[in-house]
Amino acid sequence: MNKLIPVLKKCALFENMNEDELSSVLECLAPTTSTYQKDEIILLAGEQISSVGIVVSGLAQIVREDINGAVNLITDISEGDLFGEAFACAQIGHVPVTILTPIGCTVLFVKFDKIIKNCPSSCNFHSQLIKNMLFILASKNIFLNEKNEILSCRTTKEKLIAYLSFQAQKSQKAEFTIPFNRDELANYLSVNRSALSRTLSEMKEEGSIDFDKNRFKILE
Repeated sequence: MNKLIPVLKKCALFENMNEDELSSVLECLAPTTSTYQKDEIILLAGEQISSVGIVVSGLAQIVREDINGAVNLITDISEGDLFGEAFACAQIGHVPVTILTPIGCTVLFVKFDKIIKNCPSSCNFHSQLIKNMLFILASKNIFLNEKNEILSCRTTKEKLIAYLSFQAQKSQKAEFTIPFNRDELANYLSVNRSALSRTLSEMKEEGSIDFDKNRFKILE
């Protein structure tokens, strides 16, 4: 398990912990690992979850299927990212999203109760673990609020402007890189791929933005 420490140091759950503390906390948490092949489902909508997942290699995605069968991408889960913490915390009986891997991945699972409950020795690193989890839950809530604000926009252009504005605010720069390709961005914004491409071209021609693949620059 200690071979995962370099990856886990990237994870927000283990923020402000050195390698020795991480090694100790892994013993305390007693996590398990599972490996998934390309296009395999990690968690199916409707299932229950009581653990937090951490992607330690590969890539996973959170998607939601609507009543018409259309699949909408919510977010990518890269190496070092968590998933399932909000659902495990709320003890939701039926998770409303599906988590799958488009390329294959390995996931480390930790029981949520083991994270939020102090161990018998009440060690300092476990107190830090609880603080980190509270920060993660708050940050994810902000992310969902942003997503709701974007999706509440009526047109493709309005959604795109809202999304790019949030990305610029996060990077604190007019030029930034987004984590999606065109298909993924269309899914994230819940818009047609062709409509997205057309809107991007129009905004580039009018001089409001410039872009190269997933690198964007707001010009005005």
